[in-house]
Amino acid sequence: MPLMKTLHHIILLFCTLLGFCACGHKPYPSPLIAADSLTNVHPDSAITLLKNLEDTMRNAPQATQMYYRLLCIKANDKAYIRHTSDSLILPVLHYYMEKNDKRHLAEAYYYAGRVYRDLGDAPQALGYFQKAITSLPESGQHSMRSKIYSQMGTLLAYQDIYDEAIKMFRESYKYDKMEKDSVGIIYTLRDIGNMYQGLGQLDSTLFYLKEANRLSMQIRHTEMFNMMQGQLASIYTDLQMYDSARIPLQNALRDVERPNKSGTYSIAAHFYDETKQTDSAAWYSNELLKFGNVYAKRTAYRRLLEHAIERNGTKQMLHYLHEHLRYIDSIQGLRRTETAYRMHSLYNYQLREKENLRLKAENQQKSLWIVIISSGFLLAVASFIAYRQYSQRKSLMLKQQLEKLREIEKENRKKIEFLERYNSHKEELNKGIARISLSENEEQKRQQEQRMELLNHILQQQVTEEEQEKQAQELLFSSDLYQALQERTNSARGEAYVTSNEWEPLKALIRPAYPKFFERLYSLCTPNENELHVCMLLKLRFRPIEIARLLQLKRESISSIRKRLYQKVTGNKGTPEMWDKIVHSL
Repeated sequence: MPLMKTLHHIILLFCTLLGFCACGHKPYPSPLIAADSLTNVHPDSAITLLKNLEDTMRNAPQATQMYYRLLCIKANDKAYIRHTSDSLILPVLHYYMEKNDKRHLAEAYYYAGRVYRDLGDAPQALGYFQKAITSLPESGQHSMRSKIYSQMGTLLAYQDIYDEAIKMFRESYKYDKMEKDSVGIIYTLRDIGNMYQGLGQLDSTLFYLKEANRLSMQIRHTEMFNMMQGQLASIYTDLQMYDSARIPLQNALRDVERPNKSGTYSIAAHFYDETKQTDSAAWYSNELLKFGNVYAKRTAYRRLLEHAIERNGTKQMLHYLHEHLRYIDSIQGLRRTETAYRMHSLYNYQLREKENLRLKAENQQKSLWIVIISSGFLLAVASFIAYRQYSQRKSLMLKQQLEKLREIEKENRKKIEFLERYNSHKEELNKGIARISLSENEEQKRQQEQRMELLNHILQQQVTEEEQEKQAQELLFSSDLYQALQERTNSARGEAYVTSNEWEPLKALIRPAYPKFFERLYSLCTPNENELHVCMLLKLRFRPIEIARLLQLKRESISSIRKRLYQKVTGNKGTPEMWDKIVHSL
C-alpha cells in the first residue's frame, strides 16, 4: 500500500508540472488532458487526480466543467466502479447534444450506454450505443467503434439473442483487425465462439476458440493463453473429447487468479465428473462452495448430491439436497426480479422516448429524423428481446442426462407459474386501478392501464398457443386414422394391427397436437422402433392391453418395454406406470 501511495504522488506531481509547462493553447486545462490520458492506463490515478481538481472546477467555464464530469464518469467506468445512477451522465449528454459537439458527443453517448447497462436498462443502453456509432466520423476511431459494437454484442448476448450478438461481435472484430489490436481480437473471437455455443453449434464454437488460442500463443500473453485454455477445455468436455480437454485444463489450472476461479473450477469439476474421476470432481465442487457464484454453487451442490447418492451417504445427501434447493430458489428469485425489472425498464423507456421526440422536434428537423430512426430500432430490439426471452425460457435443456427429465418437469411447472404470476399481477393492477379511480389520479390511472394492456397481450399470446394445441389435439382424436385404430382394438375377431404405412401419418397428427413430444422423448433416450411405437400409442391414450393388440405383442412384452425405458432414462428400476407418467408429461 505505501508503494501504491508513492506511485500516485509521483503521477500527480508529474501531471501538475505538465500543467505549469503547457503552452497555453490547449482548449482545456492541461491537468484534465493528463487525466484523460491516465484513464486508459491508470484509472485509479486518474480518479485521484480528478478529485484533487474538484474545487478548482467549480469556478471553471461550463465547457470545462462538462469535460471534467465526462472524465469522472470515464475514469470510474475504466476502474470497474459500477454506475448506480444516470444523474451524472444526463446533464453532460444533453450539453453535448445541444452544442452538437462532434469532439465529445460520441463518447458521451457511449458512456450513457455504459451507465444504462449497469442500471439493467438494456433497450436504453442499446439506443445510446447505436447513437454513439452514428455520431462517430465516417473514418477513423476504429478502437472506439470496436468497443461500442462489443458492448452491443454483450447486451444482446445477455438477452440470449445470439444471432444478432454475432453480427455485433463480427463488426467489433473487423475494427480490431484494422487497429491491429491482438488482445481485442482474442476477446472478440472468444465471444463469437461463445455465441455459437449458445446456438448449439459446437463445431463453430471450437473453430473460433482454437483461433483465439492460437493467437494468444503467438503473442505470448500468459493471461490470455490461460483464459483460452480454460475455454477449450470446456468445449472439448461438452463434445466428449476428453483426451483433447485434459492438457488445456491442466494449463488453465496452473495459475488461476481469484476473479477467474469460479469459472475455471466449474470447468474442472464438470470435466472430472464426466470422466468419472469422482474424487477430483468432488474436490473442485467443494472449492466452488467457498468462492463460486450462485450458479456455480448450485451446480456444485447438485454434483455433490449425486456423489453422496452413489455412496449412500444419507446425512450428506440431506445437506446437499437442502443447499441445492436453496440455491435453486435464489436463482429463481433473481430471475423473477430481473424479469420484473426489464418490464419496468421497457415501460419507462417508452415514456422517455416520447419526451425525447418532443424535445428534439423543437430543436431541429434533422434531429427529429435521427430520433425517429433510433426509436424504431430500439422498439424493434425491445420487442424481439421480449419474444426471444419467452421462447428461450421454454426451450432450455440441460446437458447431463440425469437433469434432462428434471428440466422437462420444471418447464411444465414453469408454464403454470407463468400464468399464475401474470394473473396475480393483473388482479393487483385491477385493484390498483379501482383505488386510483376513487382518488381521481388520472395520470397514475393511465400508467396502470398501459401496464394492464401489456399483461393482457402476454396472456393472450399464451392463450393463443394453448388454443392451437387444443385444436390440434381435437383434430388428432377425431381423425379417421385414430378412429380406425380404436375400432381395431375393439374388434370381436381380434384383427388389431397398425400397418407400416400408417406410422408416418400418425406421427404427422401427433406433432401439432403435442409439439415437443418427439423432441423431448429423443432428448431423454434414443428408442428403437418398438419402443417408439409404444410411446406413441401411450401418448394417444391407448391402454397397455390395447397397445399389445395393435403391435401384435404379448402384454408382458409391453410391460417389459416400458420398464426398460424407465430404467434407461432414470438409471433406476421402476414400474411400467412410472414410464407412462413420464410419457404423458412430455
